[in-house]
Amino acid sequence: MTNDQTNTQSANQNHAKKALGQHFLMDQQAIRRIAGAIDDGADIIEIGPGPGAITEVLLARASHLTVIEMDDRFAARWQQHARSHPTLSVVHGDVMKVLEATVADKQPQWIAGNLPYNLSGPLTATLAGIPLSGGMVLMYQREVAERICAGPGSKTYGGLSVLVRHFYDVKRLLTLPPGAFSPPPKVHSAVVVLTPHHRTPPCDYSILQQTVRKGFAHRRKTIFNNFRGVLDADAFTAIDINPGLRPEQLDYAAWARLALRLQNN
Repeated sequence: MTNDQTNTQSANQNHAKKALGQHFLMDQQAIRRIAGAIDDGADIIEIGPGPGAITEVLLARASHLTVIEMDDRFAARWQQHARSHPTLSVVHGDVMKVLEATVADKQPQWIAGNLPYNLSGPLTATLAGIPLSGGMVLMYQREVAERICAGPGSKTYGGLSVLVRHFYDVKRLLTLPPGAFSPPPKVHSAVVVLTPHHRTPPCDYSILQQTVRKGFAHRRKTIFNNFRGVLDADAFTAIDINPGLRPEQLDYAAWARLALRLQNN
């Protein structure tokens, strides 16, 4: 094989696939900050390692690292890598299909990942329901990160804002310009840290999900109208929620009371 052929093959192996929402982080300072937010010696799951900019740093710090990779090219590369690295495991598959089983099997303390843009909403809804002892360090489009970190009353406050607070406190770690990635996305990105708050949730996460989904289905309607036929005004008053409020005006505690009321309905 000629040098040109080798270079072409290497480029193809590292080429980001638009269909998978891939944008690979290249900024070394950001990589160090992301890895540094995770405890040394932890058991970690990384979602979508790609060519491994963050992975190599995590592998050097982790007690055990499990990577979940859907892309055949990178999964094969990490499987090869794992043969000489006993602290590395590889799960080749769609993260939406394998995440929960992988967490149950590996029992990680932390989850990290540059989440695929096209999966960030449903994937976050799944991640938020997984209680970890360490936490999560997750990268998003800035707009999605703003929604996750938003507080009640904000225009960006929504279902994900509520769900992530079931087990975690939330903060933004850093914001990154398009030039920090290859290929550059059209938007800025942000890294969010989820830290377990260790408060016992007052309701089941699955019920909270259903409640939030229904409650935010029509943002311009009042919370009473969104649950018309399910709860009457007296039921809202009994759980200290003004039925005339809109969904974005309810904090996590109010959503949890509402979910508990529906759970026991």
